[in-house]
Amino acid sequence: MRLDALLLTAAALAAPSLKAQGRQPLPWERTVALDWQAGSSPASGSKPDVPAPSTGPVVAWITVDGTLQVRDARGIVRLQTGLPGRPLRAWRDGGAPLPSASGEWPFPEDSPLAQGLGGLSWCAEDFRPFLRGLLWVIEDGEAFLTVVHPATARVIHLPLPPGRDLRLHFFPDRLEVAVGEAEKGAPRLWTIPWMGLLSRLATLGPQPDPVKAGTALAPFPKG
Repeated sequence: MRLDALLLTAAALAAPSLKAQGRQPLPWERTVALDWQAGSSPASGSKPDVPAPSTGPVVAWITVDGTLQVRDARGIVRLQTGLPGRPLRAWRDGGAPLPSASGEWPFPEDSPLAQGLGGLSWCAEDFRPFLRGLLWVIEDGEAFLTVVHPATARVIHLPLPPGRDLRLHFFPDRLEVAVGEAEKGAPRLWTIPWMGLLSRLATLGPQPDPVKAGTALAPFPKG
């Protein structure tokens, strides 16, 4: 079963209603569907091992109401925004669960994605080490997975499969979503390979500075 076509259709139908309300879509309302694949029920004892958590001078802070803030090593706020809802569950790095989805956690400045795609190994058997330095949050609506990269102060929102009581499992080659409550006959397990998320994760890396606009007195401004 493929979920991407269904979500793309829903997004297309939602766009006109947002314009009719006279407001700009929120960041998570502009996301493109992911190619989640329905899987079979996980075998007993198949849960993956948990990588050791990273640490560093950058701090990510999430409040119970869904406010997200990132502060650099000097204490300067690099990012302040909101989640789609209240934080429900959270993981860090390559799948280490956090005891609470709200709190304050240290992150490194030298995470693999801080080097862009050049910091990743495309053919690695275990991709999770290259997820070091990321924060993953499911909000209480359980419709989006927010991924935060504190080192670059960037955020993306990934549409989740339908269901309630969603649990993430970080395997070497894929991300799994186990559904605790699903509609009758709906899949209880969804998967996507890490390579299927690579284009989204790439946007968490460093971004080039925007081109400066020229003026009448300086039509070709220097960088």
